Amino acid sequence: MTLSEQQIVAAGMDQWITGIPGRIPDHVIFVENPKHSQYAREIAGERSLVFVLDGVESDGIVVPVAGYLEPAGEELLVDGRLSLEIQDYLAIPFLNLVGPTIVRTTTPEDWSAFFDDAGEARTSGHFVSQLSEANAVLAERGFLGGSVDADSPLARLHIASDGAVFNGVNGTRLGRVGDSLIKLRDRNAALRPESVLASAGDVEVLRESLLSRPWIPRYLAALQAWQFITREDRPNVSLVGFGSSVYGAAPTVTLPSPSAPFIIQRAGEHVLLDTKSGRRFKIGPDAAAIVEALSNMRDVQAAASAVARSVGVSTGVAEKSAEAIRARFDQLGIDLFGTRR
Repeated sequence: MTLSEQQIVAAGMDQWITGIPGRIPDHVIFVENPKHSQYAREIAGERSLVFVLDGVESDGIVVPVAGYLEPAGEELLVDGRLSLEIQDYLAIPFLNLVGPTIVRTTTPEDWSAFFDDAGEARTSGHFVSQLSEANAVLAERGFLGGSVDADSPLARLHIASDGAVFNGVNGTRLGRVGDSLIKLRDRNAALRPESVLASAGDVEVLRESLLSRPWIPRYLAALQAWQFITREDRPNVSLVGFGSSVYGAAPTVTLPSPSAPFIIQRAGEHVLLDTKSGRRFKIGPDAAAIVEALSNMRDVQAAASAVARSVGVSTGVAEKSAEAIRARFDQLGIDLFGTRR
């Protein structure tokens, strides 16, 4: 298998785990029972991947997977090369993630810990370090991050061992083996996004928990931002944009869009980090305060009013500075408001 093929397989597994479409050009299908692999082929798209548990063949569409989905601590070996450990959320803070790890949240205790950890990061800037590692792959990140809605293309199907077809390993039943792809798509399109967790708890409680915490997508973006910071540097770094502030913004202030940049603050230095492109820009402390305010407020005048006293200038001067900074980063292709698609 070439490097490119390995990358496609890894992207396909990521799409199956997270539910985020677009990792590969078509939908992913996971098959628990190899006797259903032919049906999976029939409902696969031209550029789909079909992962077959205990499958024996690999032909560019079908990818064999060895291992077990249960219990926590088990591993999946994908195509004989990619090893994925499966762990429950509650265990993650106590583990050393030595390789790619699926972090699943399936019990009330898991969800309680997840929301508690997110709230702690928001108010104190303290993150569970394991969650910010590249090896941690958070299950259902697409739903939790708000990037999947009713208009999103079908990302995946999961065929259980008894032939039932779901919209995720812990999702809602869409049909069974023999149903057409059109029927499965239509049934999936009629469901709410939280349906991908129908068998992982009370989805209405989960939905309300997320609605009361509209900043969760920004939290997940912050976990991704930490991946750009080396382990050696992390003890001396604050991540401005979630949990820390240059100009003293309260933790309860409106947080930036998930796609807005962050600021890496260390020893009096400030570096703007655009996680979309990975680009970094060293900026001064006053510019950092203005950038943070622009991302928080998404309005030049409001940002100027919020930051003027902190940078020691009048609101009028702060507004001109904010306009100039936003225009400059717009020229560089960096959206400080984080509102562009």
